Amino acid sequence: MKAWFPLYLGARNLLGRRGRASPHLAGSILGIGLSLVPLILVLVVADGMIEGITRRYLELGTYHAQVILPPDFEEREVSGLLERLRSQPGVRLAIEERQGLGLLYTPTERTAVTVRAVPPELYAEDGGFRRYFRLDSGGFQLGAPDSILLGRETAQRLGVGPGDRVKLLVLRGIGQRRELPLVAALTVRGVFSTGYQELDKQWVYIPLAASWHLLAGRGASRFLGLKLDEPFSGLEGQLARLRRVLPPRAEIYSWFELEKANFKSFQTTKVLLLFIMALIVVVATVNISGALIMVVLEHLPEIAFLKAMGAGPGAISLSFLVTGLLTGLAGTVLGLAAGLAVALNVNSLIRGLEAALNGGARLFGILAAPVARLPAPPPLRIFNSEFYLERIPIHLHFGELYAVGAATLLLAVLAAYLPARKAGRTRPLQVLRRY
Repeated sequence: MKAWFPLYLGARNLLGRRGRASPHLAGSILGIGLSLVPLILVLVVADGMIEGITRRYLELGTYHAQVILPPDFEEREVSGLLERLRSQPGVRLAIEERQGLGLLYTPTERTAVTVRAVPPELYAEDGGFRRYFRLDSGGFQLGAPDSILLGRETAQRLGVGPGDRVKLLVLRGIGQRRELPLVAALTVRGVFSTGYQELDKQWVYIPLAASWHLLAGRGASRFLGLKLDEPFSGLEGQLARLRRVLPPRAEIYSWFELEKANFKSFQTTKVLLLFIMALIVVVATVNISGALIMVVLEHLPEIAFLKAMGAGPGAISLSFLVTGLLTGLAGTVLGLAAGLAVALNVNSLIRGLEAALNGGARLFGILAAPVARLPAPPPLRIFNSEFYLERIPIHLHFGELYAVGAATLLLAVLAAYLPARKAGRTRPLQVLRRY
């Protein structure tokens, strides 16, 4: 018996004599393909969402690393430390920032915000910041001490735009245990969007010079934000080198330490979703076992004849393992192709589906108008940007896709083992007596 015979027989079990796939195995191929579509969609979209949100926090919020300064650190010491940090290899940007909480209000509306005091040159000097910081109106103008930049959501809630006046209420510390309410009248110079409404609702920007008066005391924080050339590889080694130039009272933290809770939460959610989707793939793959049992029963006379002609049990079993492998391969290719097609066009598909559903609701209202006047339904939004990014980022990790494909093929072979073993143990005399 030639070595290629099990391969030929396995392909023939799948395709049949006329090149048509067995109905039982065709259903398994379709089931595997359909089960892989949601798995690939979750994998690609989850990776894109996690990276999109994480990078916005890194480039706009936590920086790549932060140097936390003691409260009594003087300005001349801060200037000297900034110069030393900027001269270190691998440090692309080093700036001072102050943060505090405040109440931003107009005569009719109010909202709580996180006040961020940054240097006016931040936008011009930091390319990573410019990548995710989009100005909807106005400009990044923090040269005047009464300037303020508002997030889109905050500006819409207050009903203001560039040129309008708003008031900021903060608590300024005066002594160790006393705080004094302080109100500042500010002019809106620009309205920005980060593409993530959770951040647009929180942040407002004021000039760093204004923070010395507004953000002081226990309720404010002060740190140096660092941008590094390599924020993801060798980060601990870079921080160890930077610690050598820091004064004893200062501490440095990486972006991962600062955002560890959020990052772990994102990863846990992704793993749970993938686990659920993977169970669907496992169920679809196990169906190969039932389909192959039917194929074995249909081919019992041929199996008996081949064994009577000298085919060994191992060759027969191997042929059905090949059938299971080819079935899994066909389903995997189909599922990966369909899943990637859906994932790469998910934004357009969501918009199209929302338009179709909202159009159908309006049409139903028009048709039902002669019978009953129904209230206009609110616009249906499948993907609510208030809780996610405005647009789903698409990010492909080919290593993860390869792992999904390999795992599916392994499951297919394991599912085919018992039917293949049963086929190899077929006794030709018992079968031929029945036919």
